[in-house]
Amino acid sequence: MKKLLILSLLLVSQPALASEIVYQFKNPSFSGVNAGAHWLTVENQETTREKAIQDKIEAELKAKALEEKNSILNRFMNNLQSRIYSQLAQQLTNNLFGEMGGEEGEFALEGNSIKYKKTDTDITLTITDDAGNTTEIIIPTSGFKW
Repeated sequence: MKKLLILSLLLVSQPALASEIVYQFKNPSFSGVNAGAHWLTVENQETTREKAIQDKIEAELKAKALEEKNSILNRFMNNLQSRIYSQLAQQLTNNLFGEMGGEEGEFALEGNSIKYKKTDTDITLTITDDAGNTTEIIIPTSGFKW
């Protein structure tokens, strides 16, 4: 019976087959397979993250600058400056075209020298900037009345 058992085991059993165990890394940084694409992906993520941070900082700076520009003090200063320029333009217009205006005059505006001279037929404006450049504007007045 012992022989029969050994014989049946030999007939039923199959030879064992095996191969060498090989471990492969899944991370491309270690295996080198598709490493270039992996490194590009990592670089892309870093660049995108840095750009998002930079965009956020720029947006905050713009918001702060806009908030400062729209402050009550800045709006008041802009309104005051606008009214001063309007008043200056009105005085200049009255001097040039009004009945009581002088024949000649000169004033300075932000470093520019502005001279005017009235004649019967026209008004000549001579504007000289800080660098000495001169612009002359001739306004004919003979064809119309103010």
